[in-house]
Amino acid sequence: MQMGGLPAAFGIDEERFPEAVSTVQATPRLRLRGLHMFAGTQILDAEVLVRQWRHAIALAVRLAEIAGAPPDTVDLGGGLGIPYFAHEKPLDLTRVRDLAGELFASLPPSLARTRFILEPGRYLVGPSGLYLARVRSVKRSRGTTFLVLDGGMHHHLAASGNLGQVIKRDYPIVNASRLDDEAFLTAVVVGPLCTPLDTLGRKAQVPATTAVGDLIAVLQSGAYGLSASPVGFLSHPMPAEVLVDGTRATRVRERGSFAQPLVPMP
Repeated sequence: MQMGGLPAAFGIDEERFPEAVSTVQATPRLRLRGLHMFAGTQILDAEVLVRQWRHAIALAVRLAEIAGAPPDTVDLGGGLGIPYFAHEKPLDLTRVRDLAGELFASLPPSLARTRFILEPGRYLVGPSGLYLARVRSVKRSRGTTFLVLDGGMHHHLAASGNLGQVIKRDYPIVNASRLDDEAFLTAVVVGPLCTPLDTLGRKAQVPATTAVGDLIAVLQSGAYGLSASPVGFLSHPMPAEVLVDGTRATRVRERGSFAQPLVPMP
């Protein structure tokens, strides 16, 4: 998702740096500490990612010239992506390391003491979570098989594609109750809401034996899952949350509870 270079509701246009700096410097209660850049997200190409960082460094140099002092901190933003869809390949961290090493080995002198920050949130937590919902109905409609689940976009808006996807693609989806079954069929996986937007999978490959009561798992769900979803949509209840640590599973939020979790998440 491109977040920079276009008209946007976020941040400050780089061509307005002089105006922004003068405004901060003219306000006694404010102090210019640094630069926070966020030009894109879900980047899986090492060259594109480091090219973004290179631009951030160039902007930091310009900021130092305008402000008359180097920035204390430069936040390079996010962008470390994870593969959600079949055609995507994981980010090559070795290539990122090599390109970043070359980039930061030749920092401009004005940034010699600047602290650089990276936000790897999705990369760290995305693969560590999954969303489980139970099959309530297996329906055939005009040649198409639908799996109707007891949860959907109100719990996992990102998987439905309604968190900004222009082209709707499926997250990896498996039948957690029948992992060993080998005969597959193509199904549309939907939730219980009365809207066609409540679709988690459009061409999901699930076992042909999939039946009512099976648990369907949406993988890569540790980031932009429940916290980014319209829970309470049409008064449906909040799902339970379970923290798995090794072989130990702890329920940290009861089903249907809109209150704070039962125990703090680590």
